[in-house]
Amino acid sequence: TKRQGGKVYVELRHDGTVTFHEGFISQAEARRQETAKTGKDDAPAAPVKPEMSGPLAEYILLHRHGAATASLAGQPAIALRLMVAHAMTGSALWQVRAHECTSRKEDTRASLEASKAAAEIEEKRARIASLFEARGVSAEARRNGDAYRLCEIFAALLAMSDEEVMEVLAFTMAETLEAGGTVVEAVLHVCGTDLAAYWKPDAAFFDLLRDKRAINAMVADIGSKSIADSCAGDTAKVQKQVIGNRITGNGCEPNPDWRPGWTQTPPTRLVEGAGSPPADSWARISGLFEEREDIDGAATQAFDQPDAA
Repeated sequence: TKRQGGKVYVELRHDGTVTFHEGFISQAEARRQETAKTGKDDAPAAPVKPEMSGPLAEYILLHRHGAATASLAGQPAIALRLMVAHAMTGSALWQVRAHECTSRKEDTRASLEASKAAAEIEEKRARIASLFEARGVSAEARRNGDAYRLCEIFAALLAMSDEEVMEVLAFTMAETLEAGGTVVEAVLHVCGTDLAAYWKPDAAFFDLLRDKRAINAMVADIGSKSIADSCAGDTAKVQKQVIGNRITGNGCEPNPDWRPGWTQTPPTRLVEGAGSPPADSWARISGLFEEREDIDGAATQAFDQPDAA
């Protein structure tokens, strides 16, 4: 009403129509009336002065940090869980990234996505997600250094058994393992991985295989040296067909389990003196593991793997 401050607004439209809007008030007037009803002032409350100065806060926080580090150093079970939480979320001092396939080759990406290894990782991802979801927490590893998220993951890990925490740790390490280089070769060797169970020659492999020296060495490996010598002058395409025929058994005994030296554990070089990334990586670190095995008198140190809960 007019007594309540209502006003009449006249609207003139483009077609000449005139419309009267009665009893409206502006937003500012509406806020003033609401404030009057609640008895609150429009002015925000003055901020409360901190009880510590900046230097004093720094002093207290650093002493608390020192006590926390000393305590943590004597609590390995708690430290393990906090380390896993850091690897999953990151912090100002932890910068960890999950491996992402950045290959420019679409066929390479498709081959990896369809691999047995990728399927196993997805199964593990679902298992880890279930462990966190059972405690009301998302297992998504958002590595943005969010301190609250870190503590949320830490709290969930504290509620897990040692076996469950080790599952999370193993998956987190697997997810952040850098591709290529010496670490992959060390893992394959120590784990005793059978690459033949995870990979077999596919169309993407043969399409990328171009070096005739390496191809001829594969012919000799899957066939014989005499066969390799007889087709040494043939094109790479013809020699790759020979390899394919030997695998499928086209005109000979099939050999589906054959794998080139590059995909064995440890990897081997096909062309003497030529650069070979997997073989070069293994050659660089093999002494670290083979010498220890000789000392221990075992091929590989055996670790008991806990059963999944």
